Amino acid sequence: MLENFDIKFTKSIVSLKDLPKDRGREVIFCGISNAGKSSVLNSLSQNKRISKTSKTPGRTQSLNLFYVHNKEEKRIIDLPGYGYAKVSKKMRDNWVTMINNYLNSRKSLVGLLIIMDIRHPFKEMDLRLIEWCGETNIPLKILLNKKDKLSNNQAVYQEKKYLKILEEINNKAEMQLYSCKKKIGQKELINTMGDWLKIESPENPG
Repeated sequence: MLENFDIKFTKSIVSLKDLPKDRGREVIFCGISNAGKSSVLNSLSQNKRISKTSKTPGRTQSLNLFYVHNKEEKRIIDLPGYGYAKVSKKMRDNWVTMINNYLNSRKSLVGLLIIMDIRHPFKEMDLRLIEWCGETNIPLKILLNKKDKLSNNQAVYQEKKYLKILEEINNKAEMQLYSCKKKIGQKELINTMGDWLKIESPENPG
């Protein structure tokens, strides 16, 4: 059984031309700037604090590239956070253009993870990405992060509310509760990532 991944930061990318060759398997992490993307990435890695958590949401505007198990053909790309009020309209527009170009050109993309704060509703960009995955049949998982901030009943209520919206725009997407602090949902997410990146457990190496 997979318990974690050997994830290592490789470089930051400000232009799509600096991406690795379009081969292998690529998973992208995306979400609003304060949803906890960096914490989720750290929670999956055996290397602690591979991704810095910023106290200034919206600060990072580059794509961060990570190799999994030191293999260039198995990659995670952490997209810039979106939707935060302190980010200028020009910066948001540039981000949207870059991500649209990325999504419509990368053939190695095998999965998309949207990380959101369970306490807050979908943002416009969340919904656009959800619809895009439905139209292109790209596997999608929505991570309802910071579950520890709510009671169990509150978390279930929020999950049902989001699932109802999901059924209307992309009924193929998956959704799960998550907490980095309490490791809720960690094994399920690791299994999903292992499937997307074709990483076998140590007992059954591929």
